[in-house]
Amino acid sequence: MPVKDVTPNSASSFNKINKIKKFSPRYLYLVLMIFLSIYYYLVLPPFHYASLDFWIFLAIALIGVFIIELFTDSSGWLQKIKNQNYQSLEIKGIKLPKKYRWFFIPIPLLLLLALAGHLIFSPLFISKQYANLIQPVTKDFKSEFPESNIDQIPLVDRDTAVRLGNRHLGALTDLVSQFEASEEYTQINISAKPYRVTPLKYAGFFKWLNNFKDGIPHYLQVDNVTGKVEVKSPEQPIRYSFAEHLGRNIYRHLRFNYPFNIFGQPSFEVDDEGIPYYIATTYGRKFFLREAEPTGLVIVNAMTGDHQKYELDEVPGWVDRVYSAELIMHQLNLNGQYKNGFWNSLFAKEGVTEATEGYNYIPMNDDLYLYTGITSVVADDSNIGFVLVNLRTKESSMFPLSAAEEFSAMQSAEGSVQETGYKATFPLLINLQNKPMYILTLKDSSGLIKDYALVDVQNYQQVYVAPSLTQLMKQYAEDQPLDLESISQENLQELTGQVESIQAVVQDGQTMYYFMMDGKVYQAPLALNEFLPFVQEGQDINFTVDTEGSIYSVDLSKSFGDNADEEATVEETSETTVDPLIENVN
Repeated sequence: MPVKDVTPNSASSFNKINKIKKFSPRYLYLVLMIFLSIYYYLVLPPFHYASLDFWIFLAIALIGVFIIELFTDSSGWLQKIKNQNYQSLEIKGIKLPKKYRWFFIPIPLLLLLALAGHLIFSPLFISKQYANLIQPVTKDFKSEFPESNIDQIPLVDRDTAVRLGNRHLGALTDLVSQFEASEEYTQINISAKPYRVTPLKYAGFFKWLNNFKDGIPHYLQVDNVTGKVEVKSPEQPIRYSFAEHLGRNIYRHLRFNYPFNIFGQPSFEVDDEGIPYYIATTYGRKFFLREAEPTGLVIVNAMTGDHQKYELDEVPGWVDRVYSAELIMHQLNLNGQYKNGFWNSLFAKEGVTEATEGYNYIPMNDDLYLYTGITSVVADDSNIGFVLVNLRTKESSMFPLSAAEEFSAMQSAEGSVQETGYKATFPLLINLQNKPMYILTLKDSSGLIKDYALVDVQNYQQVYVAPSLTQLMKQYAEDQPLDLESISQENLQELTGQVESIQAVVQDGQTMYYFMMDGKVYQAPLALNEFLPFVQEGQDINFTVDTEGSIYSVDLSKSFGDNADEEATVEETSETTVDPLIENVN
């Protein structure tokens, strides 16, 4: 019987081992470089010592080098196995070369440095520096909190703006087949008026393939007061946004041009001329990598990709957001916790405060302010004051004022309409002729605004609820001294015409007069003018009207002489067509 020759197989095994020995590590390094390039392109870590993403990227690179070197050196061990021809081999241990120490020695040193720095620069030793990251200046509410203009109260919150924008875009069949509204809806000021703006985005990857050469033609602009939605068309299409892929993705565009900067989330803004931009704040670290702090910002033209970096003291006046709301809230909490020292924050807790869980935005003087309440850590249901922070300059004001906490006011408003099940939105603080008031909206289960509420800041059980802003102010004026004309700063105009028809209707025990003029219907209660019962068809009547169509006074002197020259607030029932999502916002 012939003997089976296994020599070729053994030779083949030795050849494989020899191939491993001759394999050059440069191919593996090429693979590693390709992998790191893809990782960098997707993750976009900054080359900055204060970025965790940078250290993760560096760790991946070092681990890759370690594996390649280990694989290359292991060929020597395989050579020893080959030389013993697979016979019994006792491996007592493999001693790694000295070069591998460079992979391990820095790790404990870096960890030790991080722990030491974390302790030395902690609030235990420098609590005052933590508290001084933001320093609210104490001011008087009556003299220094701007009096509110009821024509410019931004009661359209983000949720309602999203619903309005999506519904408006859905009605434009030529756009909705290719685009949809982005989720950004940034609140900004345009020519001192509050809006939320958001660009369109491609409705899926294949829609991007069809349209990316032409770019995004429009952005949405939602009026935060009236809820009016406009589709704006900039001079050129938007080519740089979060909806883009490859090099035109806004974050990738920023990273490739500024590889060494740490960026916050870029925000979409529009200047007063309607030019769309992305605003990206750059960050550094204070207290040995512990606290983020803005160092400047980069403005990118969303149409052309042109970009410019600014220092904090060079920021253009039209920019509304440099400091994020999350950063401001965090620093307010640090200020309240450590302003009287570290040990006080743990034990005595004298004067220790914190910001309430919610916040809102208030437009003032063409700037955007973050508003939130300040409460003591030992009291849960009341505020000791309010803070306004300019999101462009971080200028901060503290208004000491004993008041109900915002969520208590929300619950009180919900309790006033508990049979409806409406839910309150986070309130705004307004100044009604030197009296602080919360104003908020009440929504049904579908997210539609049904009612508006005023809650007394200092007595949150006093609540006024009405289906329109005009009715709300009128209801409040019945109990409080309030000159509606003085708190409406819009230009007023007079409207004069003949009464075409008039009817008296009793509602809830009150006589209301409905009359038609120029094809439009108005209503006024009898208490406004004692001569209303004598008004007849064909008589002249005069109204004082603001630019939004809200009527503030009625003058019957042309029909009944000077004795009938009395002004009182009336409300319009059908002056304008109002979006049902924000019923009767004037």
